[in-house]
Amino acid sequence: MRREGPKRTEATTVLSEIDLHNASEYPHAMSSISPLRSSCPINALVEAIGDPWSLLILRDVVLRRSSRYSEFQRSDEGIATNILADRLKKLVHRGFLERRPDPGDKRSSLFLPTDRTLDLIPVMLAAMAWGARHEPTANVHAGVVVAYLADPLGTAERIAAGIRRGREGPTT
Repeated sequence: MRREGPKRTEATTVLSEIDLHNASEYPHAMSSISPLRSSCPINALVEAIGDPWSLLILRDVVLRRSSRYSEFQRSDEGIATNILADRLKKLVHRGFLERRPDPGDKRSSLFLPTDRTLDLIPVMLAAMAWGARHEPTANVHAGVVVAYLADPLGTAERIAAGIRRGREGPTT
């Protein structure tokens, strides 16, 4: 008896039309640090980010525009210095952050978001909206959440565009 494949739904039809194997569009897909535990895209995200501290660092880079070690240390969560140093190193290695010399202090570095991190903005905004809805003690940035709920992709695109402008520096 022949087994039929999974029933096609609207979601599987849309996904089948996307070339998920185009390595030029997804340059980090083939450069994993280690093999993934499964082929699930959500698992890939969790393994790429690594842990909650890394996600909070990326939050600070994107939503608070933090870029200096001292700025990350001042985060409300109180990350230990050894953990912060380790996570910044891993985020640079995994392609989420770019480390550049600080032009204002040659002894320091700036940690700037890459396009890989900017692609996470919709995920971060969705997580923020979820936290605002389900965790009453969460410190909510109401303006960002309201903007996201009204226009999710537009809000994410505006945040990413602002970061790109800042990353590229002033135009002459």
